[in-house]
Amino acid sequence: MMPAAARRLVGVLLTAAALLASGIPATALNVQPVIIDLLSSGRRTSTVLTLQNTFSTTVPVELTARRLDVVDGELRETDVEAEDLLVFPAQATVEPGQSQAFRIQWVGDPEIQASQHFFVTVAQLPVVLPENQNAIQVLYNFKVLVSVGAPGAVSALAVQSVAIETGEDGVGRPVLMVSNSGNTYGYVGKNRLTLVQRAPNGDEILRESWEPEQLQQLMGLGLVPSGATRRLPINIRLPQPNGAVTVELTPVQDR
Repeated sequence: MMPAAARRLVGVLLTAAALLASGIPATALNVQPVIIDLLSSGRRTSTVLTLQNTFSTTVPVELTARRLDVVDGELRETDVEAEDLLVFPAQATVEPGQSQAFRIQWVGDPEIQASQHFFVTVAQLPVVLPENQNAIQVLYNFKVLVSVGAPGAVSALAVQSVAIETGEDGVGRPVLMVSNSGNTYGYVGKNRLTLVQRAPNGDEILRESWEPEQLQQLMGLGLVPSGATRRLPINIRLPQPNGAVTVELTPVQDR
């Protein structure tokens, strides 16, 4: 049998991505920005993260920062807390209709040789409810991607391979393996991408290009840390689930 205290407080944790499919208004808490680019030295070693509370009640939140690694081509959060990324304040209580500013600051090596990446989690904390009140508390949980690079460092993205993966619907979709031999991170989604598919007999059956804004709708920004290789699916339906696909990335000026 569930204890009385547990009956009064049942927490439901939602990530920012889950809000879009949950039917729960995503405007109740608003975190901006959700992608942060910092430099390891100079004026851009810090920035401000803002949380807006549009609830009618006070919201307590806690911020934590953990390192990211690339494992099997996937960007994964580790259990390692970030000692060189300062988040201040780490906890706050935000009144209804108010905003709270948090400072995100790199305090590590100013001359890093490789890019560093983190998830800063903004987690809404449960509150104690009055006696004899049963309720379900929906707790919002936002992940903010923070990347740190050295001033003057450059990325060098290259498409290593393109595979066609067929889903349960029988439709083929392209999956890129993109490497970065540069000394800082790069975003695939900030390039122009041209994709060509040829049938097994060599005939060209698809040729299409996407500008950065369009490409980001299909695959996100496509972060590739320095010295890493990422597996990046593109959400398009290919005319055939077989044949060969080639991809060309073209840098776009002033992006």
